[in-house]
Amino acid sequence: AGKSVSTNDIDEILQSENDLGKRLKAWQASKEVGKTLRQGLTNLRDLRNKTVQALGYHDYFTYQVSEYGMATEEMMQWMQYMLKELWPLYTELHTYTRYELAQKYGIEQVPDMIPAHWLPNRWGQSWSAIVKVEGIDLDNVLEEKGSEWLVKQAERFYISLGFDPLPKSFYEKSSLYPLPDTVDYKKNNHASAWHLDLENDVRSLMSVIPNSRWYGTTHHELGHIYYYLTYTNPDVPVLLRRGANRAYHEAIGSLMGLAATQEPFMVGLELMPQDIETDQMMTLLKEALGSIVFIPFSCGVMTGFEHDLYVKDLPENEFNKRWWELKAKYQGIAPPSAERIGNPSFCDAASKTHINNDAAQYYDYAISSILLFQLHDHIAKNILKQDPNATNYYGNKEVGEFLKSIMAPGASADWKVLLREKTGEDLSAKAMLDYFEPLMEYLKKINKGRVHTLKPLD
Repeated sequence: AGKSVSTNDIDEILQSENDLGKRLKAWQASKEVGKTLRQGLTNLRDLRNKTVQALGYHDYFTYQVSEYGMATEEMMQWMQYMLKELWPLYTELHTYTRYELAQKYGIEQVPDMIPAHWLPNRWGQSWSAIVKVEGIDLDNVLEEKGSEWLVKQAERFYISLGFDPLPKSFYEKSSLYPLPDTVDYKKNNHASAWHLDLENDVRSLMSVIPNSRWYGTTHHELGHIYYYLTYTNPDVPVLLRRGANRAYHEAIGSLMGLAATQEPFMVGLELMPQDIETDQMMTLLKEALGSIVFIPFSCGVMTGFEHDLYVKDLPENEFNKRWWELKAKYQGIAPPSAERIGNPSFCDAASKTHINNDAAQYYDYAISSILLFQLHDHIAKNILKQDPNATNYYGNKEVGEFLKSIMAPGASADWKVLLREKTGEDLSAKAMLDYFEPLMEYLKKINKGRVHTLKPLD
């Protein structure tokens, strides 16, 4: 309506508003930036490809994949493997969500695909806000704590595991909270962490407000920061001061975000009452609507789009068409109107900041999702001796030492060898499937008699 809005504003509408008209306006507003970025994305693609072709690579996507010691074909096969492993559970989640949201919005005819503006996330990469777990009102508790508490508490978690306090410069040089209305500039609202000098200058860019989404995000971003600080040591040459691979960086942060939201952890922090009785199945469902739902978006949509963008030189006038083809196939999500699909003036993919400024690397997040459950499973069963669905890492120095042993070598260790040495296993989706196994039978019962519209993967 002619006013500037932040992504926090849009997210609040998509997570709480029941009026489909208002939801549609918010969703459309979140995609407007794509029109502006479309031509620039084409220029970026061409420049990136030409740069690495001069180094002997076919394209920029292939160049980025090479960090894993893989060829492009092998990485794409890995994406399909993860999708197929988790597809049966995703199919049940998709069916459940279609029917639940249709009922919520008063729609009698349940659509075959989920309209994008029905979902609580701008890209449909997480649907967890759909489920409210009775007895848990984390947003209300955190609002009373305030934004600064979230960041400081995330730091206290790492310190409890045996990590050092953050350097004073982190708080002096980072930009952690939304900008005041009085300033005449804007900043990127997407959370990120930076190792500015490969020494001790570590910073984060966030717009923390006191809610459950930012509670998880602060733990994730500080995971990056502590990874930087841990592999900044005399045994790691400067050029190898990075993660064992890029997915390790994401996995460490996401692992701590997962740990910080488990019930025993939150009870210990008095974020939940000691005698609380929660519906464990609803808790698991809420987690799956985040973690499992993310896999088709990361493996199928983002990786598929960037593969075609760089490897196949996808024409600019087909950007939006290809984006929505992938979202239909892998997520079962449709735009609010079919006309949007073939309209070449839109570039809905470019509303995802990674497309421009973290290019051809989104499979990092897919692999990290698998990796974090593998690490969590090992920590729960072998160190804590606890149920992976109900752990409390807080204050356990042995957990801290295990994490440090993975983080300290940086990229001086082979990532496959490191994983095998630390967990006794190669990369596998088994731990993730085991974690959500109880949910599968529950969803089958709920969805009995409902129409499943997702097609089997090729």
